[in-house]
Amino acid sequence: MDLIKKIFKIISKIVSLALFAVLGYLIYAMNPWNMPAIFKRNYPEWFEAHPFISSLISID
Repeated sequence: MDLIKKIFKIISKIVSLALFAVLGYLIYAMNPWNMPAIFKRNYPEWFEAHPFISSLISID
């Protein structure tokens, strides 16, 4: 019974690490903190009307 519990703990830790790795990659790929660039891509006419704000945000 102890062997089954140890195996379960090891498997759960491996699965947890894999889930955290996938979640970390998704956050890195989506980059939710770059919202100004997303708005600049979606609403270019508004940013053309406001050149000072547009100069602060770069789209790379």
